[in-house]
Amino acid sequence: MKFLITISLIVLGMAAHAQRSYVFGVVRDSLSGDDMIGVHVRNIDAGSLTSTNADGKFKIPAQIGDTLVLSSVGHSTLAWIADSTWFKGEEIEFLMPVNTIYLDEVIVGEFPEYERFKEDLIKMEVEDTSFQVFGVPKVVMDPYPQMEKSEYLNPAFVFFHPISAVHHSFSKKEKEKRKMQQIMKRQHITEKARLKFTREWVSENTQLTGEKLTSFIAYCNFSEDYLASETLFAIHERMMELLPRFLAEKEKS
Repeated sequence: MKFLITISLIVLGMAAHAQRSYVFGVVRDSLSGDDMIGVHVRNIDAGSLTSTNADGKFKIPAQIGDTLVLSSVGHSTLAWIADSTWFKGEEIEFLMPVNTIYLDEVIVGEFPEYERFKEDLIKMEVEDTSFQVFGVPKVVMDPYPQMEKSEYLNPAFVFFHPISAVHHSFSKKEKEKRKMQQIMKRQHITEKARLKFTREWVSENTQLTGEKLTSFIAYCNFSEDYLASETLFAIHERMMELLPRFLAEKEKS
């Protein structure tokens, strides 16, 4: 019986491989346009691997829906999903960008203290461009992965994971993690709100300046949670609704 199952799996694998035809491609540097030699080309669905020749060309078995991953030292690792246009006998061009991070211009003055320098370095956010799958949206990680109280006390979670439920309920380490999570979440909301509802943006849209501008911002009394969760369009609409009332009250006083 095991022998028959093994033979069946081998036959199915050969049939699946037989359905694949060859993709012919050429890999070039996106900046210079030069042919790239020795680029690794891997079909992660078929489990096949090849590399480009002296002319930057390659061929690899594939079918519609397969994902080809191209990688080369000094260039961004990229992936493409095969579509029907790849199997018309024409050579497909793949452009690979140099994996370079350009930082903003920095004017060097008095060197900051160590603690401040470390804090600024930690806050620096550099976009990760090392891997990209074309045709597939980027995956955004949850910034708050720690379990909430409502989650680990959920009856279903307690029933299926009793040990984990007890651990999350009484572990001092988990409690500290949850406290830190709340602090980080609050900081994230505050920062998001400040970026949306700036003094410059309010002044540009209302034409208010000085003390009037300050008074109007206080008059709006938008909470950080409201600013962080609402769209900029909705905030603008609400702000412009309050503006005539504010000006009318200001004239009376």
